[in-house]
Amino acid sequence: LLLFPAAPMFAALIVTGIGYGRAGFRELLSRCAPWRSPVSWRQGVTVIAVCFLAFFALTGIIWVQTYLYAPSGTLDRTFLRYGSDPVTIYAMLAASLLLSPGPLLEELGWRGFALPQLLKKFDPLTAAVILGIMWWAWHLPRDLPTLFSGEPGTAWGVIVKQFVIAPGFIAGTIIAVFVCNKLGGS
Repeated sequence: LLLFPAAPMFAALIVTGIGYGRAGFRELLSRCAPWRSPVSWRQGVTVIAVCFLAFFALTGIIWVQTYLYAPSGTLDRTFLRYGSDPVTIYAMLAASLLLSPGPLLEELGWRGFALPQLLKKFDPLTAAVILGIMWWAWHLPRDLPTLFSGEPGTAWGVIVKQFVIAPGFIAGTIIAVFVCNKLGGS
């Protein structure tokens, strides 16, 4: 189960080893440092706080959209499934940001290897959009079992879901690239 999320990391390590050798490994792994240039603790806390605020704001926007546009009762069922109120759900989402191994296993491949390669050819915004599309496409196979389940309405649901989550992947990548650049490329 952990091999799929780790595939971008393994790909980055293999390509780096073949293409750049030991010096490439040192360069790639140096990107795992919390920051590459002097950053005060206040700057670090500010970046983390902005990330959490953006996450919570986007979650709130999704809840409002769900309330306004989803079938009646969808938001209530969501709250009942994951907790009894928005505060509990926000706490669970915040904890999941810190405890999920998936992103940690993917980041060396996406932002550690692919992003610097894209930045050699494109400006940061274009590189972020390209990487966001790649990141979204990478996660697309997780919806294939649902798509091919044969249940009525699932194909339409998967297609609609992609139109909702693809912009999220792209926006998340733009934010991550911005933060990465502000932290000196780490």
